[in-house]
Amino acid sequence: MARRYDPALLDAMRSRQREREYEGVPVLIKPIPEGGIPGDMDPRLYKSMRLMPLFSKFMFKTKKDATIEETVEPLKKMFADYKGDYIDDLPVTTQRITVPSADGYPVPVRIYKREQAGSSLPVFVYYHGGGFFGGGPDIVEQMCRLLVQKLDCIALNVDYRLCPESHYPHPLDDCWEATRWAYENAESLGADPHKLAVGGDSAGGNLAAAVTLRDREEGTGMVKLQVLLYPAVNLAGKNTEFYHGVDMAKYRISKRHRRVLTSVLKMMTGMLSDTSLLDRIYLQGHLSPEHIYASPLLDDFHGLPETLLIFGEHDMLAFEDFAYAQTAVKAGVPIKTVIYEGISHGFADQTGVMPQAEDVMQEIADQMNAVL
Repeated sequence: MARRYDPALLDAMRSRQREREYEGVPVLIKPIPEGGIPGDMDPRLYKSMRLMPLFSKFMFKTKKDATIEETVEPLKKMFADYKGDYIDDLPVTTQRITVPSADGYPVPVRIYKREQAGSSLPVFVYYHGGGFFGGGPDIVEQMCRLLVQKLDCIALNVDYRLCPESHYPHPLDDCWEATRWAYENAESLGADPHKLAVGGDSAGGNLAAAVTLRDREEGTGMVKLQVLLYPAVNLAGKNTEFYHGVDMAKYRISKRHRRVLTSVLKMMTGMLSDTSLLDRIYLQGHLSPEHIYASPLLDDFHGLPETLLIFGEHDMLAFEDFAYAQTAVKAGVPIKTVIYEGISHGFADQTGVMPQAEDVMQEIADQMNAVL
């Protein structure tokens, strides 16, 4: 199926992208493809969100004594709705397997590979987003397929257990064991185990950062590149040297989009105001929110591999994500930080709909090619 945008927008965005240093961090800034004034929303995002001020006060309201299950149920339904489309420029095969987790649970994994694939390929293991309780492999399948089209590689899409039915350490164990399986079976897949990257978006970005930390802590040396798309890196909500909470006044907002964008930001940042929510959903008392596997931002960043960090300027996680970049730079971690103007949270899985989503996969392909 054809893209819902003119492919020329990709070239327009790349031709006008610019590099600058902000508070000590080298940043690659991606403009809105059609242009605009500072603080604008991307026109596709604005179109989808323009009625938000009318409905935001009624959305995601739950009774005070609601259980965690009742709280997340409406969000689960929303996160299960795939908003992207399908781009198939090259034939890609899909293999479905299961990998035993630490407790024996069979973790479903989808493996994507070009029909005419090369040898000694890089490996990309991906963990979907969804607040630890939503999303799924269907939502990110087109992302993985698109990456394989842009770079001859093997991509794995991990269907880890969701919360609150499960809890820590199950999602992390599932991602970890799937990654270990990819590393140990790389050669049989036509890949090189020494060219392994992990990645994820939002909650999946948290899991990717945690897998990378666990790889360092256990000395397994599998992960050569971590790709973090608007990751949740501070479940504790704790202030650090570079993170001091969300400051609405620091978001750049144009006058013509102020009403809609302010409403969207208030709704999204409101979800972060209860710092115990993800603790109750994911950790459930089995790990401190301040542990580095829950809040990777609180690590000292020693010995971390190459990192690609991507988020939008209007993301509710932008402050902790930029703090992650600052901490990495201070620790000497090789990191590339990419910020998309006019974009908020959860855009990378909108393949075929948002040109930025396709550009993200090109950025990942380029970084994997350069590092691996």
